[in-house]
Amino acid sequence: MGLLLLFLIIWLYPSLRLKDSRAPFSPSINQSMEDFFKAYWQRPISLQGPAPTAFTEIEASFRPEACGSCHKQQYQDWRESLHSKAMGPGPWGQIIDLTRNSPEEAVLCMTCHAPLSEQIPVIAKITDGGKKTYAKNPDFDSKLQLQGITCAACHVRQHQRFGPPKVEGPDPNKYPSGTPNHGGVQRTPYFEKPEFCRDCHQFDPENTVLVNGKPIQDTYREWKNSPWGQAEAGCQGCHMPNRRHFWKGIHDAEWVKDGVRIEATIKRAALEAGGPLELVVEVTSSAVGHKFPTYLTPKVFVRAALLGGTGKTLPGTQQERTIGWDARFESGEWREYFDTRIPPGGKSRQTFRWTLRSQAKKIRAWVEVHPDHFYHVHFYPAYLRGENLSPEGRKLVKQALQDSGRTSYILFEKIIPLD
Repeated sequence: MGLLLLFLIIWLYPSLRLKDSRAPFSPSINQSMEDFFKAYWQRPISLQGPAPTAFTEIEASFRPEACGSCHKQQYQDWRESLHSKAMGPGPWGQIIDLTRNSPEEAVLCMTCHAPLSEQIPVIAKITDGGKKTYAKNPDFDSKLQLQGITCAACHVRQHQRFGPPKVEGPDPNKYPSGTPNHGGVQRTPYFEKPEFCRDCHQFDPENTVLVNGKPIQDTYREWKNSPWGQAEAGCQGCHMPNRRHFWKGIHDAEWVKDGVRIEATIKRAALEAGGPLELVVEVTSSAVGHKFPTYLTPKVFVRAALLGGTGKTLPGTQQERTIGWDARFESGEWREYFDTRIPPGGKSRQTFRWTLRSQAKKIRAWVEVHPDHFYHVHFYPAYLRGENLSPEGRKLVKQALQDSGRTSYILFEKIIPLD
């Protein structure tokens, strides 16, 4: 079929080599930032091993609800986030079959979507001859797997807790006396650096297949080269304000409204001079630290139409422009159709023209965001045409197809009377 996304990740990222899940673990807050992240973000994160004997059942658990018993606000935020849905029906529907048929590809996908080794059904072993094999993971937790990117994925290594420096001033978290503290926490400013997010949001441009010179995931580099990156305004400042664990993005309309500015105006001078009716819609990426949108998945549709006296669209008058990256894997290779994404601080200016009709009383201008357009229109339909899918995998991907069609929203709308 040629469109299996998880296979494409292997193909796009040939330099990535999965490590033995029981490899030694050696992050230290005293290391340099790059050395710390190299150890901290193993692929996958190494097995945690036995919990200290002094730990209570809650302290030894990796499940988010255990963390939420004390860290209530963070847990509630996480439950609403896309991190908690990183192993939704779309990824899981594919991984079910890959786990049976191509475990290396399945494990590679889960290194970002469910990165704890305890979330992965199989475990990699390196034989004495250097050959990699896979066996059933005795520490696998099926419920934990479907919880996606959990608290432990970012904060726990070998049962040690890691986190950012304490907030200045009184500690906002007040715990009752005697509350288990899982041995305390090792704090480092590395948690506040954009590099903390890099491993899952950036393909190495030097070691991946490029589409018209661009990696499929280039968000960190887009930020690095932007005014925000030059000013060292990191990912967390926008996506985790006040350390809230929402990680909001393109799926959240109110969040996106804070990052872009949209204006729609009629060119009155041209109309008064007897020319065509012209409408200009400008979309400015005023506070987005990377391209808008950053991935090939979303599409932003800028639309305009003439309305009659009853407010209905006059037939044949609706027009559309697209902001986004249209790249598809076809016939064994990537093809780019267009890339109209807006760089940080940049602007998209679209002009719509009509011959003025006597029935036209108003112009409607609107901007519609489809966060999951690539999956809903291209990927899932093509994937479901595969003949060797398991019934369970097919059912899950069908659910993902339905879900991806429900995420669109109107970001901007303006009705302009024609006097």
